[in-house]
Amino acid sequence: MSRFFPAVLTVGMAIGKLYFDSLLAGLIISISLSLLYPEYCKLEEKKRKRELLLEFRDFLYSISASMALGRNMKQALEESLVFWKNIYSDRDPIVIEVRSMLREMEETNEKDIVVLRNFAVRSGLSDIVDFVNVYENARTTGGDMPRAIARATAIIGEKISMERELDVALKEKLAEGRIVGAAPFIMTAAMRLFSPAYMSPLYETGSGVFVSSVSLALSATALLMIERINRIEF
Repeated sequence: MSRFFPAVLTVGMAIGKLYFDSLLAGLIISISLSLLYPEYCKLEEKKRKRELLLEFRDFLYSISASMALGRNMKQALEESLVFWKNIYSDRDPIVIEVRSMLREMEETNEKDIVVLRNFAVRSGLSDIVDFVNVYENARTTGGDMPRAIARATAIIGEKISMERELDVALKEKLAEGRIVGAAPFIMTAAMRLFSPAYMSPLYETGSGVFVSSVSLALSATALLMIERINRIEF
């Protein structure tokens, strides 16, 4: 939130100045852009989930290694923090989650499976839910826990890696689309800078304001379409 509204104000005022040579227009555009805040929150939540999912892959490898050495879940969680000491900071989602789980176990004596279920619900990620289900089934049936965890780690870890590769490819296409979508704004800014007399009719006549409005609307529509086309769920 702290970054969104200053960015919206800056972009809105810049567009207002660029297309209409008017600070009032910039203010109106800024207010209009602020309506995108719910969409911004969704994007931030998706970003958090992607980050947590990648970190969860390392979580799986750490837990699997500890389980193979005969550790229980609480000990495996404690060892994972040591394992990540030089990889993640205290602000990374997986570190926050693991410390939260350990604190819940120590302060409320909650069972590990309940704590893991709570983690899965908070994350909103199907891969974490799948892991918790495997762990719960292995505990309930008395199966070979280290083997079950190792197998789940291999399958889920490979799935996360594939999703990561797809996400990188999508980001590359999205970046290319954004460059194309930003081209009209860049060209308008260049003409405004190097040929101000050529652009002045757009600001001084009613027909010019209409042309600027249509141009801005088309450019904004193109950017929105690019974002929507590249927003693929997986």
